[in-house]
Amino acid sequence: GTIVQRHRIPLPPPHEDRFYTIDHFNINTEVIFYARRYKIIDCDQFTKNFLRKMGVRLNTPASRPDDPYTKERQKVLDSMNPLRPYERIDTLKQFLEHDGQVLRFFCVWDDSESMFHDPRELVLHYYLSDDTIDIKEILPVNSGRDAVPLFLRREKLPKYAPTGLYQPGTITSRTVLNVFGNLVGNKGRYILDNRKTGAVHQEFYRDSDLKIGAVINVWGRKIMLCDCDQFTKEYYRTKYGI
Repeated sequence: GTIVQRHRIPLPPPHEDRFYTIDHFNINTEVIFYARRYKIIDCDQFTKNFLRKMGVRLNTPASRPDDPYTKERQKVLDSMNPLRPYERIDTLKQFLEHDGQVLRFFCVWDDSESMFHDPRELVLHYYLSDDTIDIKEILPVNSGRDAVPLFLRREKLPKYAPTGLYQPGTITSRTVLNVFGNLVGNKGRYILDNRKTGAVHQEFYRDSDLKIGAVINVWGRKIMLCDCDQFTKEYYRTKYGI
C-alpha cells in the first residue's frame, strides 16, 4: 500500500520546522522521511524536463541494488528447466486479448454449377481468439432454398483442400514420440517432439489472408470477399495499415 500519504513532509532534525520542496530532489540523492532513508535512483521523462526547466542539473542515474531473494529464486527456476525437448503451446494470451472480437466479411459465391446459376450471399466470421472461421448463408425471401444453420461450421479453414481424406491423428498440433515402446516393463514412455518429425504441415487461413476483393477456397468453392463491417475496417487499418 501507500507508505507515505500525500502531505507536506518536514525536513529531518534539526530543520524540522521547514518542509521538503522541489529543490531538495534530484537523481542519485538520498532523502529522509520520518527517520527512514530513501535513495532516488531515477525519474521519468516528464520529471526530468520539469527539473531542467527549473534550472536543476540532473545527476547520473544510479543502479538498483540486487534483491537476494530474486537471485535465489532465479537459481531455483533455472535448475527446474527440463533437459528433454519440451514444447509449449500457449493459446491463453491470444484468447484473453481477443475474446469476443470477430471480423465480419460479406461474401458472394457464384454457384455456376447449379440449375439457376444464381450468386449466393454469405457472411464470413473470423474469430480472433482462436483463428477459426464460420460462414452463414443469407437466404432471400421466398428463395425456395432450404435454410441450413451454417454454410461452414466453425473450424480452422485450410488454404488448399486436400485431394484425399487424412487418417485420424494425421493433422495435429503436437507430435508424440514413443521412446521405449513396450520393452521396459511393458510400459511405454512418451515425449513431445518439438521438431514435429514426420508431421503433416497444413496452412490455414489467417487474418492477413482476408481482405476485400480476395477470393478464398472453401473446400473447393471459390468465395469472393466483397465488403466488411466497421470494426473489421478499423482492425485492418490499425494492425496492417490497410
